[in-house]
Amino acid sequence: MSFLRPARSIRLKIGLVFGATFFLGFAGAAMYVFNQVRQVLIQQDNRTLIDRASRLAERTSVYPLVIPLPERGEVLSLDYTANNVKKKLYRSPSFPESASVSGRDSIVQRDTFRLARVVRMADDGYGNLSVVVGRSSNPLNHQLGQIGWLLAITLFMSMSLSILGAWWLSGWLLRPLRAIIDSARSVNQAEHVTPIPTPNSGDEFQELANTMNDMLARIRQAVDTQHNFFAAASHELRTPLSILRTEIEVAQREAINDRERHFLSSQLTELRRLSRLVDDLLAMSQLRAGTLQLRPERIELDDLTLYLTERYHHAINKRNLYLAIQLDESSASLTVVADQDKLTNVLLNLLDNAVKYARPNTQLDLSIVAQNDQIVWSLSNQTNVPIPDPDRLTREFYQADVRHDGYGLGLWISHQIVRLMGSSLTVSATNETFRAEVRFCA
Repeated sequence: MSFLRPARSIRLKIGLVFGATFFLGFAGAAMYVFNQVRQVLIQQDNRTLIDRASRLAERTSVYPLVIPLPERGEVLSLDYTANNVKKKLYRSPSFPESASVSGRDSIVQRDTFRLARVVRMADDGYGNLSVVVGRSSNPLNHQLGQIGWLLAITLFMSMSLSILGAWWLSGWLLRPLRAIIDSARSVNQAEHVTPIPTPNSGDEFQELANTMNDMLARIRQAVDTQHNFFAAASHELRTPLSILRTEIEVAQREAINDRERHFLSSQLTELRRLSRLVDDLLAMSQLRAGTLQLRPERIELDDLTLYLTERYHHAINKRNLYLAIQLDESSASLTVVADQDKLTNVLLNLLDNAVKYARPNTQLDLSIVAQNDQIVWSLSNQTNVPIPDPDRLTREFYQADVRHDGYGLGLWISHQIVRLMGSSLTVSATNETFRAEVRFCA
């Protein structure tokens, strides 16, 4: 089973939270600064327009009529009002048609122009002179846009730097936690459990590491106790079980009547089942403790398979099954390097599973073929019911169908033994067909 780092790790969350916090804080500050700068620039532009309108008003005369010309880019409108009669003295050709400015010394926005209005007493002493001067608002908007973009780029760069800084800093801070996680994962392989490096930081990480080390020590002790118990109990049980089985076999041959023979046969069957359980528990204990010894040798896989299928011939016929064997005749040799006793147990377990779970009156397909640099031993059978999760079959104590005999150890032990021999065992199930496949290196 492979372990993947979580998509939403604490490190990522710290970076996102720090970046979001910095973004909100800096964005608020940037908006405040932008509004302040905007008000200052607008007020400065307003004062400039009012001053310009006042100067033009001072240079304007009604009697005699003197009208100052606007500068390039300016628009000008001069009105003279006396006795509620308004007379237009001058209006620039590009002056906004819908522009109307009311009030003394006021600023308005019309279309793309900013207009300033100044009203003063005319030089004739009777009427009022209204001077409206305007300039395009594009330069001011452009300046404000540049300031806005500068603040936005600064915000983005600062936020990026803050996220990277938070990512690096959180990685440095979480290194003890990563060591704790890696050590905790080794609990799945109890024989490799090692103490967690304890940081001398005097903080919660050091306290957590010490607590985890105490917990791992207790787990290690419990696992060792369990392994020792399984090993000792299995060894102690094998001898009396062998004696009982031998005595029952002898008694069965010397039985007086069929009733006694049937009774002894039933007892012998239960003893054999119990013996298999004891052997499985011993194998599990040895595999867990890493003490299972292998004696590799060269084995003719096709000869061994034919010998084992001959042993299972009676069980196959009893279940009304048909066995089809296909050997790769194009290969010069189907020799593999493995422990013969352990490999025999693996293949017998696969045959036993196929016979036990196969649908009656169906065919078992067994094949041995050479593929590239591997020799593939495969066995498939049709099952009574679909297998929902075949990947779990190689886990210990898992049974796809609890109605059958067994303890869910056979495939797990076979998988571990094949792995130790440098080969691989895979199981799959499709369309009510179960397939077990062992790949050996040629």
